[in-house]
Amino acid sequence: MSDEVIDRKIAVILVADVVGYSKHMEKDEDATLKVYSECEKILKGLLDRRQGSIFNTAGDSVLVEFPSAVNAVECAVEFQKKIKERNQSEKTTTKLEYRIGINMGDVVSREGNLLGDGVNIAARLEALCQPNSVCISKSIYDLVVPKTKMTFNDLGIQKVKQNSFHAYDILLDPSQKRSLKTKALFQPSVLITIAAFIAVVVSVLAFSQIIEKTSSLPTAEFEDTSKPIILVSPIKAFGLTEDQQGFARGITESMIGTFSSYKGLTVLSSGTSFHTVEANMTDDAIRDEYNVKFMVRGSMQVMGQNVRLNMEISDLTLTQVVETIQKDFVLADIFKIQDELGRKLLASLQLDLGVGEDISTWANQFDNIEDFTQSLNWVREWRKYTPEGYKNSKAILDDLKNKYPDNHAPLSVLEAWQISQKIRFKIGANETGDLARLRFILDRVTSENPDFPDGFNARALIGLFNFGTPCEDAISDIEKAEKNGSTQETLLIGSGVYNRCGQSEKAIKRLRELLKITPNDPNWFQTGMLVSVLYEHTEGRNHQLIYDVIGNKINATDMDPRVLAIYSIFEFEKGHYAKSASYYKRAVENGFRTDRLDFKNKPDLNTETHRKLDQIKLLASD
Repeated sequence: MSDEVIDRKIAVILVADVVGYSKHMEKDEDATLKVYSECEKILKGLLDRRQGSIFNTAGDSVLVEFPSAVNAVECAVEFQKKIKERNQSEKTTTKLEYRIGINMGDVVSREGNLLGDGVNIAARLEALCQPNSVCISKSIYDLVVPKTKMTFNDLGIQKVKQNSFHAYDILLDPSQKRSLKTKALFQPSVLITIAAFIAVVVSVLAFSQIIEKTSSLPTAEFEDTSKPIILVSPIKAFGLTEDQQGFARGITESMIGTFSSYKGLTVLSSGTSFHTVEANMTDDAIRDEYNVKFMVRGSMQVMGQNVRLNMEISDLTLTQVVETIQKDFVLADIFKIQDELGRKLLASLQLDLGVGEDISTWANQFDNIEDFTQSLNWVREWRKYTPEGYKNSKAILDDLKNKYPDNHAPLSVLEAWQISQKIRFKIGANETGDLARLRFILDRVTSENPDFPDGFNARALIGLFNFGTPCEDAISDIEKAEKNGSTQETLLIGSGVYNRCGQSEKAIKRLRELLKITPNDPNWFQTGMLVSVLYEHTEGRNHQLIYDVIGNKINATDMDPRVLAIYSIFEFEKGHYAKSASYYKRAVENGFRTDRLDFKNKPDLNTETHRKLDQIKLLASD
C-alpha cells in the first residue's frame, strides 16, 4: 500500500476559453496571437487585483484558482466587460470572444496542477456557457448572491453521466437569457433499487461467463439529443522544432473548428481536450465523464520538410477504432491539408462511416470545407420537415447557389428536394411552375451525371410523390443509384420507395441496416422513418417492435415528432391519457403535423390513426 499523502482541498476554479479560436487562427494567425496576448494581459491584470493564480493553460484556455467565490465572479464579469469594450472599438479588427465557467469543489493538487471534479465541472460550465458570458455552479451562486447585485438565470440541474451540477448564467445583458432542459435527479430509493437490480444482473452474467467487452447493461441514463458528443484529442507531434510546435496545436484547433461548424454535432472545447491529456484520463473515463461518443486523435511525424499525419476516429461506446486516415505532405502545405483532413473526417463522422466511398465524391465537389459543412447543415434543417426548417434550409441553399454554377450536381439535388418540400407545404402560388422546374432539374442532373447516385435517388422518390412515376421506374432509379455505391442516402431513400411501392419488408430491412451503420441520425429522422413503417405494417398492434427500436431514446429532446405521435397513440390505447397528451405536446413542439402520418396504402389504418390523433389533440388542449 502506498504511503503517498494526497493533497486535497476545496478551491474556486475559473476556466476561460476563446470561442472559435481555430477560425481566427486560419484567417490571420499573427493577428490572432497578438490579440490573444493582449487579452491575456487584461486577464492577468485583473487576477493580480483579485488574488487569482493561473495553474494551467491548455491551448487557448486558462485555468485559474481563487481564494474567494466573490473574487472569481467579479473578476470574470469585469473581464467580459473589458473584452466587450475592446471588441466594440473601431480600432479592433480581430475580435476574440470568451466563455467562462466557475465552480467550487474538491480538487487534488499535484506538481503545481489541480485535478478532480472541482476542475472538471468548471470546464463543463465553460462549455455550457454562451459566448461573452459567465456560467457558474450552485456552490458559487449560494456564496455570491447575498454579496453582489448581479442578475442570474437559473438553468436547473445539468447532468453529464456520473456528475450532476446546478448551473446559473450571470446575465451581463438581458439578451443572454435562455432556457435549458432541466435534468431531474433520481430519488435515493430509486437509485438503491436500480443499483440492486444491476448488481444482480452483473452477478448472473459473471457466473455465466458471457460478459463481453462491448456489451452494456440498460441504465436509467437517457440520450438528450441526436447530436453525438465529439472530443478532438491534441495532436501528438514528433520531430518538430520549437518554432514549429504551433502547427500541431493548429491542426487540433482546426479540427475542433471544422466539427463545431456542423450543427449536427456537439464538440467539446479545446480547453476540455487539453485538460483530458493533462489529467491523463483514459478513454473510459472520457466517455463516462463527458458522455463522449467519438474521439478523434492523431500523430504527426516530421523529418525535415516531409510530414506524415495519422488520424483515427474511435467509437468510445464500442471501444474500437472505426476510421483511419494517413496523409503524407510537405510542411508548406499544412494549412491546405488541415482543410482536406477536416472534410474527410467530418464526412466519415456524419455520412459515410461504413457505408462506402460515395460521400467523398459529394464532398469533393465543394470548393472548401465551409461549403461542404453548409450542405450538411442544409440536410439537418430540411429533415426537420417544418415550415421553419424549410425557410432555414432554403436560406442555406440560396447562399450556396450564389457560389456555384446552375448545374452543380449536389446543389441541383438539394434544390430538387427543396422544391418538393415547397410543394408539399403549399408555399407559393405557382405550383405548375415549381413542378416544371423540378422535372427539369431531375432530368438534367441524371442525364449529365450518370455516375452520381443522389440524382437517381431524388428522381425515384420525388417522382413517386410529385409526378406519379410508376413503381417499376422508381425502383429502377434506386437500382441505378446502388450500382454507383450503396450509401446512406440510397438506403434511406430506397426504403421510402420500396415502402411506397408495397414492399414493406425491403423497406424495413434497409432502415434497420441504415441505423446499424449510421453514426449520427440528425433529429432522429431515419429512426422516425423506421418507426413509421413498422407502425404502418404491423397496424400498430406490435408495440414491442417499436419499443425495441427506440428504447430510452424516447426522452431525447429532439426526438422525431412522428415517433412521439405514435407513442401518444400507444398510451391512448392503454388508457394512459395524461401520458398520451404529454407525448402529443412534445410531438407538436418538435414540428408534428398530422400529414406526417399518412398511410396511402392502408386507408383504414389512416382513418383510425387520424381519429385517435384528433381525440388526443383535444386531451392535450385541456
